[in-house]
Amino acid sequence: MKAITQRSLKVNPQFASAVKAAACRALDYLAPQRCVYCDQLSHTSEAVCEVCRDALCPNDAPCPRCGVPGVDDHLCPACLKQPPLLHSITAPYEYDAALAYFMHRWKYLGEQRLSLTAAKLMLKEPIYIEKVEYWLATPLHWRRELRRGFNQSEDLLRALSALAPSIKATPAKLARLSRRRATGSQAHATRRERLSNLKGAFRVHGNVQGRTIGIVDDVCTTAATGNAMAETLLDAGAAEVHLYCLARTPAR
Repeated sequence: MKAITQRSLKVNPQFASAVKAAACRALDYLAPQRCVYCDQLSHTSEAVCEVCRDALCPNDAPCPRCGVPGVDDHLCPACLKQPPLLHSITAPYEYDAALAYFMHRWKYLGEQRLSLTAAKLMLKEPIYIEKVEYWLATPLHWRRELRRGFNQSEDLLRALSALAPSIKATPAKLARLSRRRATGSQAHATRRERLSNLKGAFRVHGNVQGRTIGIVDDVCTTAATGNAMAETLLDAGAAEVHLYCLARTPAR
């Protein structure tokens, strides 16, 4: 009887995929997505239509270490002078006014549905995945997460895990990062102010000894947050730390 029950619970993968596709089509018909930019029907499962998506600025020829755009795939002057603690920063798009608008709606206007769109945008462009053993999300302080209602980096990592077999969120019981203290807003801070704000701001939970860590974040501006997390993880024994985000700001 037990064997029969177990067999009956098995679902044909092709059938499951067909049901899922049909459900997605039904959902798109009943509640069609509108593009966050032009407000027209996107005709996709994303909240950005193909025309507006193609208008986003890809991160062409980035620095292979810090990911800053437009240096012809060579190390940028800043990395030649002082390499960052992060072993690499990967971002498929350049952070410009269009992506700033997307981020504003996603993070500050509480449009949590855009987490899945952000993940799909990240995967539209080729992303080289290192041999990451642990995938972690950039943490928010609990007070900021309570005000915002969600942590966009955790949402982004979950969405990427659902879409890409090579990216799997690490269970919190194995390893995670937390904010030890609240930091001031980083949005309009200078690099010096960001570094000062983030000194000792993170804590590692779990054993990361000898592990290659991939951190997922929404956008990388000066890399101060990423390097502060990398410093904490490396001090805890991590072998390498890589940052993956949707967008990277140009060099200032």
